[in-house]
Amino acid sequence: MRETLRPVAGAFVAFGVFWGSWAVAATDVERSLHLSHAGLGLLLSVSVGAGGVAAAASGGLAERWGTARTLAWAMVLWGAVSAAATISAGRVLFVAAFVLAMVSAGLVDMAMNAAAAAGLRGDAGRMVRFHALFNGGALVGAAATGTLLHAGLSWRWTWGGVGLVAIGLSLLTRSARLAGATPRPPEPEGLDSAVPAATTSPKESGTGHSLLRSFAAVRAEHLVVLAFAFAVTAVVEGGIDTWGVLFLRTHLAAGVLLGAGAYAVGQGIAVATRGAGGPLIGRVGARWGLVLGAGVATIGLGLEAASTQAATAAVGLALAAGGISLCWPLVMAVLSGIGHAGPIEGQPPRSSAALVGAFTAAGYLGWVVGPAVVGTIADSAGLAAGLLVLAGLAATAAVTLAAVPARPRPG
Repeated sequence: MRETLRPVAGAFVAFGVFWGSWAVAATDVERSLHLSHAGLGLLLSVSVGAGGVAAAASGGLAERWGTARTLAWAMVLWGAVSAAATISAGRVLFVAAFVLAMVSAGLVDMAMNAAAAAGLRGDAGRMVRFHALFNGGALVGAAATGTLLHAGLSWRWTWGGVGLVAIGLSLLTRSARLAGATPRPPEPEGLDSAVPAATTSPKESGTGHSLLRSFAAVRAEHLVVLAFAFAVTAVVEGGIDTWGVLFLRTHLAAGVLLGAGAYAVGQGIAVATRGAGGPLIGRVGARWGLVLGAGVATIGLGLEAASTQAATAAVGLALAAGGISLCWPLVMAVLSGIGHAGPIEGQPPRSSAALVGAFTAAGYLGWVVGPAVVGTIADSAGLAAGLLVLAGLAATAAVTLAAVPARPRPG
């Protein structure tokens, strides 16, 4: 059986459709549940926070089970609850299904990034191009959801379709041989097989990494600055996804098609940036790619917040979505490179799964803080003020990474 990353690519596309749909439908969720901006932010913060904890805790599970098996089970769980959200009736049942969908999405996020990191082996340029699949999916999700809403139909059908596709991808993942997949350690054959197999490192045997050990690995690898910047850019990316289109549709009274179209254009820019910019990023390095992405997002968010015309604000939203799209895959490329750096001072090769889990949790921590904070600011000072806060955070990440090495040399 030939090695492949096609099931992982499918997971990235489906995940993009999921979040692209949310970016357009956030306004409708807010209205249907009769929530304020702060209430919507709190709902998203609680849901994504639980997903972040699940992502970090499952980093060790990926090392113990193997990346292929972990991704397969995460996809089938996520698919089932996403499909359930489509048919859940009543406020309580929908909120419960929504929270479960976000929690299981955290598992999928960790598992698919760990699988991609293993398969791409630290190639920053290829990682950036690979993550363009997510933006392609987000473009499709935003366009499909906008079309459904414009036709008077429910946005939930998008999530239902994603759920069915995810279940199908889980079956494909289990039957495929993923490139670079972390294998599941073999079971002992008898009492004399107490020593772990030679193909597994001490960190991969036993019970695996716990939540606290995953974060300890971040400190041990001198990645605290990168984790901070990553969490900040996650606040910005989550804010763009939740509040960018909502600002157009509510504050500037833009139609659903313009709001969805602006977000879709932003994702199209992200696809082009990640696809064509991969070789350039591979040359300039992840650090300056992150600075560039956060800087462009700063400009785009500032333009949107200051605009009084929907068309100008839409341009700002597109720039912001395109710029911030560089950050997540570049960070995952750094982690992949660490995981495949090879033995150091006689130690066995390191797996990046625990680091990916910890960083995914850091990203979700940003998602936890962002919606609640921006929603509260929006209720008291307006959505434009909330977008300006996001612009300031993007600028903070850019300045921090420009001034401080993302991974200083130890000692």
